[in-house]
Amino acid sequence: ILFYQEGDIYEKVFEIEAYVYNVENGIAKRRKLDLNNIYEERLNKFWLRKKVALPNVKVGSIIEYTYKINSQYVFNLQDWQFQWKIPVKYSEYEVRMIPFYEYTFLLQGAEKFDKFTTIQDNSRPREFARVPFNDLVHTFVMKDIPSFKSEDYITSINDYIIKIDFQLARINHADGRKEDIITTWEEMNKDMLRHENFGDYIRSAEKVFPKLFEQLPSFTDDKDKFKFVMDYVKANFKWNNVNSKYSSMSIKKIVEVKYGNAADINLLAIGLMNAIGLDAKPVLISTRDHGKIKEDYPFIHFFDYVAILVEIDSLFILTDATSLSLMNDRVPSRCLNDKGLIIQKGQPGWVSLSSPYLSEIKKDFKISATENSLDVLMQISATEYDASYFRERLGSNKNDILKYLTDEGGYKVNMESIKVEHAAEIEKPYTFSCALEYNPEFINNKIYISPFLNEGMAESPFKENKRTYPIDFTYLKKRSFISTIAIPDGYSIDYLPPNKMISNDLIDFEYLVKNENQSLSISFMYNFKKSTYLATDYSKIKAYFDGIVAKGNDKVVLKKL
Repeated sequence: ILFYQEGDIYEKVFEIEAYVYNVENGIAKRRKLDLNNIYEERLNKFWLRKKVALPNVKVGSIIEYTYKINSQYVFNLQDWQFQWKIPVKYSEYEVRMIPFYEYTFLLQGAEKFDKFTTIQDNSRPREFARVPFNDLVHTFVMKDIPSFKSEDYITSINDYIIKIDFQLARINHADGRKEDIITTWEEMNKDMLRHENFGDYIRSAEKVFPKLFEQLPSFTDDKDKFKFVMDYVKANFKWNNVNSKYSSMSIKKIVEVKYGNAADINLLAIGLMNAIGLDAKPVLISTRDHGKIKEDYPFIHFFDYVAILVEIDSLFILTDATSLSLMNDRVPSRCLNDKGLIIQKGQPGWVSLSSPYLSEIKKDFKISATENSLDVLMQISATEYDASYFRERLGSNKNDILKYLTDEGGYKVNMESIKVEHAAEIEKPYTFSCALEYNPEFINNKIYISPFLNEGMAESPFKENKRTYPIDFTYLKKRSFISTIAIPDGYSIDYLPPNKMISNDLIDFEYLVKNENQSLSISFMYNFKKSTYLATDYSKIKAYFDGIVAKGNDKVVLKKL
């Protein structure tokens, strides 16, 4: 159970009660939660989590629980998820509200509630500023909800599960005044420009520019200015892995500590760019784990991050200063989620967050077969977001690379043979290579060789017959494999996989085998031409993945003469 605390304003979770039901010998037995099995865990500076360990849970158990949250955050009322990855028999969300605050709500994934009531609780009359009032109690109920079947390649289950979101719409003041709260994107835009931890923060960053740089290099054009600011911020300010659309500290403080959340860093970079003569604007986005923005509903809590949009030579560049493993004109893959809202003077605008850059992983194998094993020289090279993944996970650490190869590939690797290229040169492909031993299958005087060792996809991620939501690969992906196999003396070819080629508007797929002078050359490539496919394309994509698994694991068979 997540809850939020900031300074003296907080949320608290209380009155947790839970039971586990199991049928034993035809009799339903109930066990109650031991309150000693409730734990509190701090996730970061603001977010905490209550963890509840339920007794005797097993396949077939029914879990029943209830809890209360008291929140002082009237602006962002907690949402409620009715659907889980397991079936839900009954789910009820009761909200007691002070009538001075009116909320709008959005139901996702269903047309209506099974039960929805609003009553005035007259049992506990209260008073504020000499105005008497009674709580309004809203009850939302959903019944017999099927489990959510999550599949690979979706943004977030938050985009698809049945849930309810709230946003403060109006404040009814005690003196009779009515104050509408952010009802349009235009109003949200104005509010963000005025916000002390957003628009004011950017203007403060502009003012601090002269103090940070007593002397500037000479710039030939706006590209130089952009590179100067991005390189400076990336080199001097570290991201604390916290997503946020608001800064967490003053400009003076972040300049001092050089460490902050995504908004601290990116809003700082925007202010510095504007101070140096560039036109930079903040872009409110929702990260992939947070879910997509619903454009018809101007709910501020749909956003959890801020990126940068800067105009250079009449071109608009979307960027982010938190990631050291990406080029300056890229945003991290966590930000590639549909669209973002440009906050600017006048009317706000929308910008696509999809990336036009193709990310490729190339795997090259030079295989020499002997009577007992295969001696292999393997090289893996990656570009763009795939390179960023390897740089962040492995970098130039040979021990990490060794662990990666042994844990995920199951290879016996010569540690001394590991070489890494361009670990820090982010404009170039990240590459590492090694020598390894691999044991093929020896059956009846035949050698069964997997040309791509264990690097082929083991199984397709798509197992359902139908799919109702899009297939989201995050970014454009290409995978290439090249294997050269030296046929050992005393052996000849018994079986070669057949060639295969597909080219259409969805995918390029190519598998080619060449046999020349006791040497086999096998190449395999597939390139998905879109980062996102409609659900109507699912059957085709599923079939292509079946083909990728089959060809990636097809074997060459050599027989002893």
